[in-house]
Amino acid sequence: MASKNTSPSIMIGETRTSSSSGNKRFGGLRNIPKSWLIAAIIFYCASVITVGLLAGLLPRRTQHITILATPTQSVTTTTPSIITPTATTTTTLTSTHEPSICIEDECNPRLSNDLIVHNYTLQYFYNDTTQTHVQGLVIIEFTLKQPMKQIIYHSKRMIELEEPVLYENDIYQFVSTRKYIPHDYISLRLMANASFPSNRYKLVQKFVVSLTDGNTGFYQSIFQDGDETMGKLLSTKFEPTDARKAFPCFDEPHLKAEFIINIIHPENTIAIANFPIDAEALVDGLRQTSFERTFRMSTYLAAWAILPDTYKGLSDNDDEPQLTIWARREPTVKNHTALALKIATGAIPFFIEYFDTAVPMPPKTDFLAVPDFSSGAMENWGLITFREDRLIFDEKVVSTTQKHLLAETIVHELAHFWFGNYVTCKWWDDLWLNEAMATWLSYKPFTVTDPDWKM
Repeated sequence: MASKNTSPSIMIGETRTSSSSGNKRFGGLRNIPKSWLIAAIIFYCASVITVGLLAGLLPRRTQHITILATPTQSVTTTTPSIITPTATTTTTLTSTHEPSICIEDECNPRLSNDLIVHNYTLQYFYNDTTQTHVQGLVIIEFTLKQPMKQIIYHSKRMIELEEPVLYENDIYQFVSTRKYIPHDYISLRLMANASFPSNRYKLVQKFVVSLTDGNTGFYQSIFQDGDETMGKLLSTKFEPTDARKAFPCFDEPHLKAEFIINIIHPENTIAIANFPIDAEALVDGLRQTSFERTFRMSTYLAAWAILPDTYKGLSDNDDEPQLTIWARREPTVKNHTALALKIATGAIPFFIEYFDTAVPMPPKTDFLAVPDFSSGAMENWGLITFREDRLIFDEKVVSTTQKHLLAETIVHELAHFWFGNYVTCKWWDDLWLNEAMATWLSYKPFTVTDPDWKM
């Protein structure tokens, strides 16, 4: 005996005739072709599967900050307005989410060779000796020799950057900005995703640099003078790749450029840099010191310092190049910097005659003793920085061996003006050549100036 089925089952292509309600609800299906219904069901299933796959497989949005530069940004080199460090991402290139995947040229740890850097105009605003951050402004002028999808330059994370402003032949360009932290890169792209044409450009960027205690980049040095007085100076050390800690730049040795450096600092401080002072003025209790345009040089050779007025300079009084030894008050007053000055004044004429050229000699050279300098010395062009024991000599407590080491260090750094500064290796894997030549040359002047030293 067959059981009675009160709930009609629905079969594709079949209708029940024994139920009036069934006829009413599904009678319309008689007129729909079977092939259409099959196609509709297949489409529905495919849509569900596609949505599920998209939701599960598509990557998350790239984690980088895109910032539009505003055409109202100023390009002047006057005193920058105070930049307050901020954690927001609307005016600065900072984010808690940094991209971990490189794009195109960001993947190359070396910058493009199709780039000529003309000059950097740098300005620092240091209005209070107690502050631990310094405001800065950089204007970089450069030329692209070939079209590029990205313009890439360097900046370390301790620099807080404002959005850059880019001009092509003085015409404002809309760009997006992205960081790639593993290579210390900042990359610019045109908003239209087109290539930057080969042309001359100007990049303007404000920033805030955090003064470090690590003796690299732009840093502060706290010291104690002989009378228990505490002092502080600001100095730089960029070799090999720490210029990017102090300002945005194309930080590779072959990308040489001229530098125009301006420092605004308290009235009771002294500012020095690679080249001589060009102009100085007092405005509202602050000293504005501008320096002459430098030779074309690598970024790692740029240097400046802000010294307390207790620092003293011992100079020769001859014509150019003028030499000055800067040190704490106590060793200067006790004449413990006189030997360093004597060695330098003897070595420079020797090298000029030996190489038959004075071209690598800047108009002046400062020798700066930094109490906690991290290495023996650094050959910044026109402003050589030293650890104190490599520049200060007290014959009552220093051995002959240490005296010879001091002398060798001073002449070694001066030799770099010819080998390293004037003639520069393209990359750091040839650094041994710079150092070997400078070491070999460092003993030669003494065969003429001080043969009894038997160095």
